[in-house]
Amino acid sequence: MKKPNRKTLFPLLASSLLIAAAAAGSGLPTGQSAEAAHANEARTLTNTVSESFSASSSAQPSTTTDSRIDKTAETAESTEFMQLQQMNFLSATTGWVVRAGNSRTQKQPLRLLVTQDGSRSWTKRKLPGQYAAGLGLSSADSGWALVYDGSKKTSGTVAYSRARLLHTADGGKSWQTQWSRAGTYTDSFPPQNNVVVTGNKSAYAIVGNQLLMTRDGRTWSGSAWNQPGFVPEHLSFSDAQNGWAAGTMPSRTGAVDDNVVAVLHTADGGRSWNRQLAAGPTDEDNSDSSSLRSAAIDFADAKNGFMLTDDISMMAGDLYRTTDGGHTWTKAYAKLRSHRPTLVGLSFIDGKKGWIYASPGAGPIDGGLMITRDGGKSFASEPDAGYDLSFAEYFASGNGYAVGRTANGQDYLSRTRDGGDTWKVVYPAK
Repeated sequence: MKKPNRKTLFPLLASSLLIAAAAAGSGLPTGQSAEAAHANEARTLTNTVSESFSASSSAQPSTTTDSRIDKTAETAESTEFMQLQQMNFLSATTGWVVRAGNSRTQKQPLRLLVTQDGSRSWTKRKLPGQYAAGLGLSSADSGWALVYDGSKKTSGTVAYSRARLLHTADGGKSWQTQWSRAGTYTDSFPPQNNVVVTGNKSAYAIVGNQLLMTRDGRTWSGSAWNQPGFVPEHLSFSDAQNGWAAGTMPSRTGAVDDNVVAVLHTADGGRSWNRQLAAGPTDEDNSDSSSLRSAAIDFADAKNGFMLTDDISMMAGDLYRTTDGGHTWTKAYAKLRSHRPTLVGLSFIDGKKGWIYASPGAGPIDGGLMITRDGGKSFASEPDAGYDLSFAEYFASGNGYAVGRTANGQDYLSRTRDGGDTWKVVYPAK
């Protein structure tokens, strides 16, 4: 990841996935047992977490200011359910993570975890909202968060009644609401980061089917896709002007339940978009294209990019690759198993080296991390990364981070310094 704050990235697949995929004829390599991945989760955590809290102060109407967190509540919070809902690193040393507690017992369940020393210590700030749907940094102190509020559970599904885009210029001590809209919003599986930051004053967010953008760092406006029926799912920008959106749209005008995965490109910072790719299902004869979706898109730079489809009806996806900025695309890997486990995202640092990460989903096959060093032609599993991954970011230096989950549902953050071969849990510390 050349410019991590401009990209949406994530982790890979463990050995049991690869065993199952090989049995299904996918050609993926096998690795060590899933028990090894579970054993790694039980390792002793040695890093120290330091928390600092700012004193409360008066806030403007559109601003939420951080206040000192009660230590009793903090102690209770640390022993309850914990979820890491978002992650974004500006570099190998500077990054933000959103931690969520139990929204049923906490009025304000979200916390922003900030590190500027490569995860050796953390500062914890309050973050308004009940669910974090996106996070992006423009500097060590400035960035945006997309949050949902007004949760209501109906028929086993949690929905939220309002979406807000928040900005901070002081490392999360205070937050200003820059955009807000009532509606019906839900969390997603697989989870994804719906905010992409491309500069100090430029950022993008997918909210529902709409693309929002800011060019002055303060006000947000919508962008027209100019592609009838296009439903955006993922974004990736190489710089402030060049970006790509992956999503679904009808295969032809008037088509019903016949979709393709489309990749749109902008060369003017989101003002206009042109279609570069229309990817069909993995099996033209047997697939149900109405269930076709984009699984991820990631550009390492202005030339080298990857896009992964998800053909739910076939439980498989195709990995596409471009080396000329999306003018031409080729299949780097066809019919990659995409469910049980569920492929979650991509993170590439150039045209050859990258990760695919996965979650067990409905199971029973473990997810984890898959590493490629030949542009997606082949993959090796890395069970040390964990068996259930939701986010990952990979840097050219070989450093990287991943959010994983243990068998009892507790999330954790781990770090690699060697391109993903070995991992160490860095949050929470014990």
